[in-house]
Amino acid sequence: MAGQELTQTTESSELSEFEKLEQELDPQHRLFCYEYFVDFDRRRAATAANFHPDHGIRLLRRPQISHFIKLLGDELANDSLISRDMVQHEILEEFLPRAKGDKEVVGVDRDGVAWEGKVTNMAAHAKAIDLMAKHSGFTLPETVKGGLTININHRALGITVEGESVEITKNEQSTGEVSEEGSG
Repeated sequence: MAGQELTQTTESSELSEFEKLEQELDPQHRLFCYEYFVDFDRRRAATAANFHPDHGIRLLRRPQISHFIKLLGDELANDSLISRDMVQHEILEEFLPRAKGDKEVVGVDRDGVAWEGKVTNMAAHAKAIDLMAKHSGFTLPETVKGGLTININHRALGITVEGESVEITKNEQSTGEVSEEGSG
């Protein structure tokens, strides 16, 4: 009997943090986590796990559930077919040329007539990239308290920035004078 207890203790210590947390969660909460990770829709995930749709935000605020979702993302990122390099490639090679109008798009209208031009459905393409980025953990900062913060590394995107930057100090704002300092 003492040998069995020792065996059980060593087996449980060999479990990863993810596996331990997965065992601690009840099946309904675990289902919510897996469903949430599919498309990051808290309301749909709550409904799929037999919770009220409005209960999804409360579930995400629970430390144990939010930590499990983070660990789930890390676990799946190791096994994922989508990498950060793939997201960057998609942005650089597919998204940016279309956004700038450098790449033509071919399509079919509602009447079945083929067309081509430099028009694209940016919303659909951006949504696809956003989902790929979320699944690989490669996301931009979200809106923070009424302001939008976007950090863009121009060199990583292969964009060179030329020109001058303008700095306005508090003193210059009140007088309306602006001093320019070149940084190019």
